[in-house]
Formats: sequence, structure tokens, C-alpha cells
Amino acid sequence: MLSPRRLDEICPLLPDPDEIPRVITRAEALRRGFTRREVERRVSSGRWRRILPRTYFTGGDLTELDRAVAALAFAGDGALLSGAAALRHSDVRGVRATRSILVLVPPPNRTRPFDWVDVRRTFRPLEREQWLGPARVTAARATSDLALTMPRLDDVRALVARVVQDRHCSVDELARELEQGPRQGSAHLRRALTEVGYGAASAPEAEAAVILRRHGISGYVQNAEIRLADGSVRIVDFYWPELRACLEIDSVEWHTGPAGWSGTWDRHLDLTKLGLSVIHRPPSALRTPLRFVADIREWLAARRIELGR
Repeated sequence: MLSPRRLDEICPLLPDPDEIPRVITRAEALRRGFTRREVERRVSSGRWRRILPRTYFTGGDLTELDRAVAALAFAGDGALLSGAAALRHSDVRGVRATRSILVLVPPPNRTRPFDWVDVRRTFRPLEREQWLGPARVTAARATSDLALTMPRLDDVRALVARVVQDRHCSVDELARELEQGPRQGSAHLRRALTEVGYGAASAPEAEAAVILRRHGISGYVQNAEIRLADGSVRIVDFYWPELRACLEIDSVEWHTGPAGWSGTWDRHLDLTKLGLSVIHRPPSALRTPLRFVADIREWLAARRIELGR
């Protein structure tokens, strides 16, 4: 159920033209009939608070939405949110709020960064996300910009898998952003996209695929569809059709809580009813790749013997 605050962000009421907005620039205040002296008087009395140059806050507590609106107002013409702020306002799960807000502006805009607003001029065309909320770039552009700042490969893998899984953008859209964007700092994003292109649907699964390929284990299909007797479909992480064998990379963390964990065992039962061999390994098993590979080799070898192959 949406909270009233979130509902206001997604479906805001039309503003009252006579009501002073929570975030207002000096130029907007002057357009509304305030004099410079009146603006300064309101700031000195505490009724308004200067939060950025020429940008004032007229409300009570400064919210995340207020900060985004203030960053855009300060940055000026053509400004769009990107990075973490844009993804959070597009409801991408698992993205943490950051103190610094990235705002992209077109070349004619000469606003310089200030304090917690990172204003960045870009000569690439800016495409605006069409959902309601603060003006922001598309999910693909925001994901690319955020990934370039992430020092850990696993974090980039998780981010890419999440936006693709939840259909905020496609692999092709992310690849286009990668090729058109800066090269510096893009190695993790390039690798994560390569892995997702193989069919990985989560960061641990992507890492498992890399390990299997590196050690010459092949013959599997990633994210394979297994049709049950009732016509429904189960998706398995890795499936060896010849051996009718399924490998799942599972943990509570990657299945969104205990309910997802329970669902894993329901899927296990459904698959074994079909005579499939199903094993589960936690993401922690990937920390010792040689042991992980040895276990998979032994399991597949035993399966071949079992099937007389």
C-alpha cells in the first residue's frame, strides 16, 4: 500500500498558483511579486531557509523530494536528475540515497556544482523519463551514471541485474549508454552487461556463470524454462538438458525474504516430480571458486552415471 507521501510524489495535486511552493528560487519569488528586501527579511526571520545559492526552502522538514526539487531549481534550465537520485524517484529497489545529487545540464547551462549538488554539463542528448515526479533522465542513463561511481563489481552486477529484472530498462538500452558514455570507470559496467547478456538474472548467478565458463563447464542453459505437468513454467538458474540437471544459486537475500525462500523449496519439489536432479548452492559458495567447480563437476559426473551416460 502506498503511503500518502509516496502517493503525493507519484500523483501530485495541481499546485495552487497563489500558494508559495516548498522550494522557491529568488527569480521565482520576484516573479510572484516579492521584492529582494522581502526575500531577505523572510530568510533572516527564519520563515524561509537558504539551502542553495538563490534557492530557498519555505516548508518544515526537508524531505528527499524537496532536496531533488531544490537541486533541479538551483541547476536551472534543462536540468535533469541522474544517478542514485533519479533511480530512487523511479522506484528502483535497493538504491541507497546519497548526500550528493547528480544533476545533468545541457551545454548552454553554465551552473557550477555547489555543496551537495553535483552539476555536470553533458554534450550528449538528454532524454527525460516520462513518469511523474522530479525531472530525471531515463533509468538506463541513470544506471550507467551510478555504475561509473561504484568501486565494487558485485554492486554494479546487482544494480544492472535489478533494473533489467524489474524492467526499468533493457540490456540493449544499458549497452547503448555504455558505448555512448565515458570510458573511464566503465570496466565494471562493461563486465556486468556482458554477464547479463549471457542471461544472468542476479549478481550471484552472474558470478557463477563466469566461474563455470572460466573452468570449461558447459552444456547448460541459463534461466531455462521448465514446463510442469499442469502447463505452468518454472525458471531455473542453470539447466543441463542432456542430464536433466538443475543448479540454483539461492539465498534469502536474493529471494526477497522468507516467503521467497519458502518458494524455492516449492519449486524444488515441482522439479523433482519431473525426475530432475536439483541442487542448491548459496552465494557464499562462490567465494571459493575451485571448491564450487569441483562440487559441480562431481555432481554432474554422478548424474551421468545415474543416467547411464
